[in-house]
Amino acid sequence: MTTMPKRIFQNFAPRSIIFAMDLTLVSIAFFSTFFLIYHLSVNVPDLARFLPSFIINLIICNICIAVFSIHEGIIRFSETKDIVRVAKFAFLQFAIWLVLFSLDKNRVLFAPISIPFLIFNMFAVIFLLGGMRLLVKEIYQVAQFRPSSESKSLIFGAGMMGQVTKKVLDQDPKIGSTLVGFIDDSYYKVGKKIDNLPIYSAVGSDLIDLIKDKKVSNIYIAIDRLTVERKLALTDLCAPLKTKIHVVPHAKDWNRGLFQKNQLREMNIEELLHRDEIEMPTEINAMQYSGATILVTGAAGSIGSEICRQLIKHNVKLLILLDQSESGLFDLEYELKQHNKNVDLKLEVASARETNRIKKVFDEYHPSIVFHVAAYKHVPLMEYFPNEAVLTNVLGTKVVADISMQYGVNKFVLVSTDKAVNPTNIMGATKRISEIYIQSLNDNKECHTQFITTRFGNVLGSAGSVVATFKKQIAAGGPVTITHPEITRYFMTIPEAAKLVLEAGKIGTGGDILLFDMGEPVKVIDLARRMIQLAGFIPEKEIQIVATQLRPGEKMFEELFKDSEAFAETDHPKILKARKASLASDNYYNLLHELIETAKEHNPSGIAAIIKKMLPEFNHNNGTAE
Repeated sequence: MTTMPKRIFQNFAPRSIIFAMDLTLVSIAFFSTFFLIYHLSVNVPDLARFLPSFIINLIICNICIAVFSIHEGIIRFSETKDIVRVAKFAFLQFAIWLVLFSLDKNRVLFAPISIPFLIFNMFAVIFLLGGMRLLVKEIYQVAQFRPSSESKSLIFGAGMMGQVTKKVLDQDPKIGSTLVGFIDDSYYKVGKKIDNLPIYSAVGSDLIDLIKDKKVSNIYIAIDRLTVERKLALTDLCAPLKTKIHVVPHAKDWNRGLFQKNQLREMNIEELLHRDEIEMPTEINAMQYSGATILVTGAAGSIGSEICRQLIKHNVKLLILLDQSESGLFDLEYELKQHNKNVDLKLEVASARETNRIKKVFDEYHPSIVFHVAAYKHVPLMEYFPNEAVLTNVLGTKVVADISMQYGVNKFVLVSTDKAVNPTNIMGATKRISEIYIQSLNDNKECHTQFITTRFGNVLGSAGSVVATFKKQIAAGGPVTITHPEITRYFMTIPEAAKLVLEAGKIGTGGDILLFDMGEPVKVIDLARRMIQLAGFIPEKEIQIVATQLRPGEKMFEELFKDSEAFAETDHPKILKARKASLASDNYYNLLHELIETAKEHNPSGIAAIIKKMLPEFNHNNGTAE
């Protein structure tokens, strides 16, 4: 097909042209009815008597088009509802004619018109207008441009989402892929057809044979709730065959209730965690945060920004975004305003370590809830800069927590890490010291603030995460490097992490440590293999996985609780709670002061020794052995 026809098929016809087409077809229907009623035997006097009726019919047609706006639809995308609208248009035209016909009892104006004439004309209008729309749609789908080397695709899910996905793919010529059918796990659907496309079995060897036979290069998952186990099995099956897997988002995430082609995405590693995503009661959270003034420190980071995205859905009174990254805050403000133009945002470029600066923020806004996310979290890097880890993770937390208590904040939620449990690195140790400090503040009888801690596993997709590193290595053709074949980690997604923080702010009480029941830990080498498969390569053959050695401060296995921490269930079945008495003592506070002063002097040699005195469980790992 030449460039000009291709451009024609990609453009939409103006409403004026569709209006003229409809008016022409209505006129043809009226004339055709007249000739058929008179058995094709019409003379000039008959035509002269028919002319007033024809003019009135044009007027009626304009009225009916104004009522139902049948000319405003995009013809190539016509559906059943468009044909129904045409039928309503024809019926209204018939009804108006009946009223006029009854008024002209002497048959002065409408001599050639009769009840059978009007009924026949109504069906002729439906046939011509509806037929024209279906014909244009069919011609467009047949004639639309497809590349000569088009690929073959399957839709996984022969339900409503599958049918919607088919329509979206059919309507976009840029897809460059031909649908060869549906696949489904349901035995009762296999062998049937949808829109003349067969439904095949999605089970094991049957699907392998189908992909090979049809040369399928893409599978679109159009099932709202597909288990992780099923996704894993599908990935293992498709990876050796070079078949890419795409995901249709949940119906609740469609743009204004409509699914669009640009919402399609390739399956990501977050969907292949060895557990289903944990859901949270957003309606209850909305009640908790509606009308509140909330401060988020570290707002421009991966987790902080996601917390802000969640909060603007809950009609907060004021959201204060505090971070040292001015460009990050600028980008976040723009994004949040695009999603909620009515949200009241205040930006504060500041460091959590600066007491006077933080006091000024509290004095101006008086937040009722504080989410303290700001922290350094890169384990090996903080081994080289322990002073910065102490000043940000310990002093920064102390400053914000102390001022929160002074200003009577209702709830203070600290974002901590599983690396704070039996720490072997400076970063984890500083987070554990922060946990102990904010727990100790609850022991103050004059304290009216509830201090709560949340612990995370590794957050997939966050800045500096292993996922980002693996993606860069895969894009470069490998190898993908891991520190040890047996190293394991708990993983969660950024939205899950943000939801845990919000849920902690709702159900947590003073001194609580909350975390997800994240299932079994995942081997990092398995994560690497999955990411290589999702990128369309075969692990160990096309992209190598190389083990190096443990980095400074790195542990083989992460823990969620200390042995001394008894945990209990909460109101949410997937959230656990550890509650215990504060470990802080006079000696702890003295050592805390000494630690901060040593860090201010930028003397890294004394940091680890002081931490060891504060945390007897601290076993500093040099990264060469576990």
